[in-house]
Amino acid sequence: MDTAKITTKESLIQKAALTFNQQGYHHTSIADLAKACEVKASLFYYYFENKEALMQAVLEYVFEMSVKRLRLLAQNPELTPQEKLAKVTKFMEKLYLNTEGGCIMANTTLETALAAPVYLDTLKAFFEEWIAAYQLIYQSQYQPDKARELAEATVQDIEGGIMLTKLYQDKKYLLNALKRSERLLG
Repeated sequence: MDTAKITTKESLIQKAALTFNQQGYHHTSIADLAKACEVKASLFYYYFENKEALMQAVLEYVFEMSVKRLRLLAQNPELTPQEKLAKVTKFMEKLYLNTEGGCIMANTTLETALAAPVYLDTLKAFFEEWIAAYQLIYQSQYQPDKARELAEATVQDIEGGIMLTKLYQDKKYLLNALKRSERLLG
């Protein structure tokens, strides 16, 4: 993002997503967000009732921009299952190797699941869509129940890979998880 002041609702959401992802929900104040966006805190209140509403908008934005894209790749009839998975892998690499803080959806789940259950529906929908995308791809070679089981394991593996990549500052953990997902199609 350039150094120009951020003033649109979408640009505030995008920058807020980065800030929440780096600092966490509970450790990010509206003042922190205003500073990161180079705007007055009152601009956030023009668009959002409170920090909770802003976080909900961030989660919905991330949902729309990432998981729905995965679903479109998984449903593309012009690609083979292997091509779909290769494109999904490239998307995941780009998304998680170039983003500080890991997966904002997983981070928010861990940080707020018990304390702020207001986000649970959005977080569950995110992971359900992600799993469904992998399940759709895996169903080319597996029965639906087995494809679902493998899809759930893949998402769990990728999330663990993201966490270890951030912890050890070594991308091999995420890359290995993504390779394992590709090997499931042979």
